[in-house]
Amino acid sequence: MVTFGIENCKINDVDLYVQNIIEYFNLDEYEADIDITFKKKCDGDAGGYCFGDEESVEIEIATHCQGEPISIMSQLINLGHEMVHAKQLITGQLKDHGIQLATSGDCQTLVKVSEWEGQTMTNVSYDDQPWEIEAYALEREVYDRCFK
Repeated sequence: MVTFGIENCKINDVDLYVQNIIEYFNLDEYEADIDITFKKKCDGDAGGYCFGDEESVEIEIATHCQGEPISIMSQLINLGHEMVHAKQLITGQLKDHGIQLATSGDCQTLVKVSEWEGQTMTNVSYDDQPWEIEAYALEREVYDRCFK
């Protein structure tokens, strides 16, 4: 069963929204913990971040961007986006292998390594990352179907 905790959230019914998303993605058949924290600002002024693995996922959601408040609806859509990533990580569809040292001949370089549906991917630009493409495609659908 997936369990979750929410910190620093001032939005009503977010716990029900997260539970509905868990059910929407059939995540209850997995064993994992999701920790969600609402923060005034995320690194790089992002709307949110998600990181973790099949057992433990951490999500951060920004309440402000460039010093201005983010609307409740936008925060919830951002949470939906990050919950798509949580689904990807918990189910093993996405695996983050972090920064690794790659060697080619006499040269060594650092590369960002991820695995998407069993395929290793390195240094893929943000707009071309299949996990981001899926999250952007589903974020509004998740909001519309799960926030009641």
